[in-house]
Order: sequence, then structure tokens, then C-alpha cells
Amino acid sequence: MTLHQFLFDRLWDRGVRHIYGIPGDFALNLFEALERDGRFRLVRLSHEPAVGFAADGAARMTGGLGVCCVTYGAGGLNMVNPVACAYAEESPLVVLSGGPGRVEKRAGLHVHHEVKTFESQLNVYREVTEYSAILDDPRTAATHITRAIDVAVKAKRPVYLEIPRDMVTEAIDPPLDEARLEMPVDAGAVAEAVDEIAARVLSAARPVLIAGVEVHRFQLRDQVIRLAEKLNLPVASSFLGRGAFPTRHPQFVGTYLGVVSPPELRAIVEESDCVLLVGERISDTSLGISANRLTERNLLIVVARDVFIGHHRYENAPIDQVVTGLESHPTLVAPRRDWQLPAVPQPAAVQPATGATPMSASLVIDVLNEFVEAHPEVPLVCDTGDCLFASVEIRSNEIVAPAYYATMGFAVPAAIGVQTSTGRRPLVLMGDGAFQMTGPEIAHAPGYGCNPVIVLVNNNRWEMLQAFYPHAGYNDTVSWPFAKLAELWGGAGFNAPTVGDLRRALAEAWALPRFSIVEVPVPKGDISPVLARFVQAFKERVYQPR
Repeated sequence: MTLHQFLFDRLWDRGVRHIYGIPGDFALNLFEALERDGRFRLVRLSHEPAVGFAADGAARMTGGLGVCCVTYGAGGLNMVNPVACAYAEESPLVVLSGGPGRVEKRAGLHVHHEVKTFESQLNVYREVTEYSAILDDPRTAATHITRAIDVAVKAKRPVYLEIPRDMVTEAIDPPLDEARLEMPVDAGAVAEAVDEIAARVLSAARPVLIAGVEVHRFQLRDQVIRLAEKLNLPVASSFLGRGAFPTRHPQFVGTYLGVVSPPELRAIVEESDCVLLVGERISDTSLGISANRLTERNLLIVVARDVFIGHHRYENAPIDQVVTGLESHPTLVAPRRDWQLPAVPQPAAVQPATGATPMSASLVIDVLNEFVEAHPEVPLVCDTGDCLFASVEIRSNEIVAPAYYATMGFAVPAAIGVQTSTGRRPLVLMGDGAFQMTGPEIAHAPGYGCNPVIVLVNNNRWEMLQAFYPHAGYNDTVSWPFAKLAELWGGAGFNAPTVGDLRRALAEAWALPRFSIVEVPVPKGDISPVLARFVQAFKERVYQPR
């Protein structure tokens, strides 16, 4: 079997149906083989960062693998940032890169796109992937392919395979027996961890559950919902874990961001004597600017392979087995009678504004909540910036966003990845600065049958950065005619300076078969309430001298 046949068969067997890429001379043989194979839909974009974000969006929404295919050097190195984001946020990508042929390497001459050595790109990707290899040996190529795909699936991290251009059609040996990744499981550790968690939850007066991003990555959403319902626990999400638990579920109490959160939500989490954090470690954004109220005294952490309870650490205890064990634990039969679900803190009601009321950051949130109330099945894709913080108050059941790594330019290509891989039409929320990075990729949408509705909040600067230093003069962006550009690229453009305009634009855009950009101008300095609280808390903790 040839290398490309083996590779494509393994990807197909893992459920891959779309490959996102940009051709280049070192990858032309691979693209030729891909086209001849005919099974995969190739989604071509214009710039490699968008390729990575699109594949990431597909992986997050499908729960499967996202696959990228690019050329060596100028292509592969151009895509490092999206892959770093996927690594940081546990999204399983398979990065396929063309590479110099074996004959070229033996000749010892420098080739174009080469940096320092032939292995420079491999060495860079070793820092942002869980597994990386150059497939330059027919005896080991299949083993590397099998191992890499297995690592991506089981570890939920990106992997990197560099394919020399003269290896694409080379016959290769079968994989070795040890090719697959064996993830050890300590059944005793799982059982003891489950017993200790159960005992802590049962003895607690005010237990609460926080759903993190790994609930989604390991496809545990339904199990966590059943567990929460069984115990009648209030459930919050982490910032990165939004969408891991449905926001419209009656037990969902909000996204916890430490001191940034509303007082009602802080009370639910911080006054709890048992916080069960499932699927995420604590970081500066995973639980926001901490009030230091979550400590070893009350915090139980269940992550991919480990459980942490006080000074106890249970290793090789997979998160899926721990959640399954809790769901079926014999002592967790029913909630105690005196357990009461705290009242859900509701976002502010839509202001009694007339249709002529000028838009503001808060009103954007209100009108979008009206939209998702009417279209609860619509996934929300957000970019970094104030829109990311605004999305905390938007009650969408499914949200895709780079909430931890916080890279800009994610949303438009990720939305294309979401819709091409699932057929589901997304709502996109982003700012003008993020759009100017990768937004023109939306011009590819008509060719792939994609029609996202993009709500573009325009204040002509990077307002999230400006919020930290309000008098800064380096955050302004150049003005673009966003609505007009949408029409030139085959979509529909709307300007929505008022509440009524935004409501009408959303309704009209959703009724159209093509993509839309709804430009919403807001005044400079006007930011979402969540960002305002975050900036204040962050500055006090990080920027203020002690």
C-alpha cells in the first residue's frame, strides 16, 4: 500500500470527511493524491492561519478530528499560531505538511522555504503538538501515521506529520504492533476517586458543579447533564467550557469568572463547601480572576487523566470513567431533601428602548439574546476581544471560541469549519479588528455553501486593549466598508446603527441563503459589562504595583 492510501484510509476510518488546506509546491503531490482519492471534500482558503482555525472549528463542533494540509516552510510555519491555540485548548488537529524530498536532502543543497535546517519546521511543531514526525522511511511511515492519529484522538491535542514530496506514492510497510497509543488505566484509582468524590458531595451542604472544556472534548455532555440532574446540583461553566453544559438548562447558573461574575453567581460558587470542577484545570481565564475562594478545602478537580482532591492525586483515572462511575455510584441515589437549587441569576432584561435607540455593547447582547431565544439550535462562534466577554451573557447552548488562548482572527474561518463539517449554520460575533485579520476568508463561503450570519461590532479600534489604558493612542484600526465588502464577496451587507436596525437585519439575514455581515457601530469606549469588570480586576491584580 502507498503512503497516501494508508494515510487517507486511516483518516477516513476515524470519521474525517473534510480536509482544510492551501496547496504549495512541496505539497502538490499530496494534493494530487487527495484529489484522485476523491473521498474527502477539500476546503481551500486564502491564508494558512485560517486553515488552522477552520480545522479547529470543525474539530470542536464535531467532536472528531480536524485535518489541515499545507506546504513546507512558508505554509507550515504560517499556521503555527492556530495549532498552538488548538494545543492550548485541547482540540485534536492532524497537521499534514509537504516537505523536501529525500533526494533533495541527500544532495545537501538548501531549498526554498528552508529556515535553519531541513528539520526546523519539525522542531517548531514539536512545541505545539503532542506528536510529530517526518515520514521519510517506508519502514516506519505507517507506524508514525497510526500513532499520530491515535494520539490526536485519545489525547485531544494536535499532531504533526511532514511528508516528503517523493514519499507520497511510495510503498510502505504495515504499522508495527506498538503503533497505537496505550493509555494506562488504574481501575483502583478510578474507584477510590469516585468514592471520595461521592462522599464529599453527599456530605456537603452547598455542592456545585463547574463544567469545563473537556466535558465537550471527551463528549461527556449528556453524562454530565444526567449527573447534575440526578444530584440536583447548580451547574456553572468555565469561560472556556461555555457550551459544555446547555445554558438554557434550568440548573445552569452562568459562566463563572471569579470576581468578574455577578454577585449571585459568585455566592453560588464561592460559598459552596464542595466545588466539583469537571474537565478543566484552573488558570487565569479558565475560572477568571479568582477571588481565592476556591482552595484545596472545597475544590475537587477531575481532568483528562487525573483527579485532584485536597492533597490526594489519583493518576491514570480517565475523566470518562470517573464521570461514569459517579453517575452509577450506589450512594448517589437521590438528592437530600434539603438541597435547594439557587435562583438562576438572569441577565438584565431587554431595555424598553425604541427601535431608534442607538446601539451599545449592552444592547447588542440583549438583541442577540432575543435572536438565540427564537433560534436555540444555532451555534455561536465568537472571536477574541470584547465580543468574547459579551458572549458570556448570550444564552446560546453551543459556543465555539478561543477563550483561553485568546487569539484573534478565529471566528470567520472557524465558522466555515463548523458549517462545512456539520451543515449547521452559525451565528458569528466579532469585532472589526478581528475581522480585518481573517475576515476576508468569508469570500470562500459561497463556494462551499456556507451562509453564516456575522454580527460585526465596529468601534474602529481594538477596544479590549484600549480598556486597559483608556488614553492609549496605538489601538485604532482603519475603517473598512464592511457591509459593502460583504456584497462584493457574494453575500449580503447590513448596517445596524439602532436597535430596530439590528433586529431587522438579523431577521432578513437569517432568511437569506447566502452569508451576511451585519455591521453594528458602537461608540469608542463603550464595552460590555463583563469586560469592564474583568479589566478592573485584572489591572488590580497584574498591573498595579504591590
